[in-house]
Amino acid sequence: MSDIKSNLHPCKHCNETGTCTSGEKESSCIACAKYHELKRSQTYIGLACGTCGGLGQSEPLTERINKRTKPLLAMTIVFVLLICVTVLAFSNNPNFSAFLAFAGTLIGSITTFYFSKGDKNT
Repeated sequence: MSDIKSNLHPCKHCNETGTCTSGEKESSCIACAKYHELKRSQTYIGLACGTCGGLGQSEPLTERINKRTKPLLAMTIVFVLLICVTVLAFSNNPNFSAFLAFAGTLIGSITTFYFSKGDKNT
């Protein structure tokens, strides 16, 4: 996990400082107050930037979504298969053995993909 690369871009909202000063009189803006779940009616100074999370550099939303899609899809498939196997086992379905072979193979290949040490799954 330590070799994950991301394309960070300078945050224009906080001018790469990590602290929001986009409001009136160098205070934090309403969007950053909402990001921190604070009341909008008050004025806050020194809040971490809500756009970049206080880093000063932000990662594009599409890149974050692309990085999370494969693991979330894999977890969803595994959980759905485990639920289906459980339901078929308790309902004494005659096709249980065929479905168990299919589900076991698919769960095994997903687990192997994510826990292998190779660089192919980046």
